[in-house]
Amino acid sequence: MANITLGERLAACASLVRRDAFLCDVGTDHAYLPIYLCESGAISRAVASDINEGPFLRAKENIAAHRLTDRIDTELAGGLHSLEERGFSDIVIAGMGGLMIRDIISEAPFLRDEKISLVLQPMKNEDELRFWLSENGFFIADERLALDSGKIYQIMRAVWDGKKHTFTQTELLLGKGNIEAREENRELFLRLCEKYLDMYGKKVRGLKPDTAEYAQAKRVYDEITALSKI
Repeated sequence: MANITLGERLAACASLVRRDAFLCDVGTDHAYLPIYLCESGAISRAVASDINEGPFLRAKENIAAHRLTDRIDTELAGGLHSLEERGFSDIVIAGMGGLMIRDIISEAPFLRDEKISLVLQPMKNEDELRFWLSENGFFIADERLALDSGKIYQIMRAVWDGKKHTFTQTELLLGKGNIEAREENRELFLRLCEKYLDMYGKKVRGLKPDTAEYAQAKRVYDEITALSKI
């Protein structure tokens, strides 16, 4: 069988997995990510986990078809339940809402370990996930943007450092790392700005100018507008 080719979203997730990691791919679906990383030689072993039986069985079939059953285990499990004793170095949680990712992390206290790297790709609520991480001792060490099938995605790598981190609302939405690297990824960054300018433009137009909510929304709108023009 031919080697796996990842789309831009999963490729960005793969780029943040550390070399020689022992990986857990939560919500693995077809297990494309661990198969790709094993076949490319980036990692030697992984666990592909999914809560739903259909994706779990597809993952098992794909792993077997790629002759990787000796290197990739499968687990029918929700979140990281029952997986805390495996000793993972890197964990990917991708393709689900930011609030669900937040809940998976919050229910797994063993992740409060500076040796574990979390690669997170929320489909929505990126700002709320970043806020929770920043309030609960996780440092966002790296960030990526990916354009896949016409949609912009944000991918982040977080590690436990036990400290509280502070961000503005604009930084929570766009990612401080993405803002700092905006000249390197200008086209993708502008796409991200457009998404939130549309969202906050509607908020501003729907609020009364003499309210605190209007002032906050207008400030974020103006900050993103300025960043998109730098």
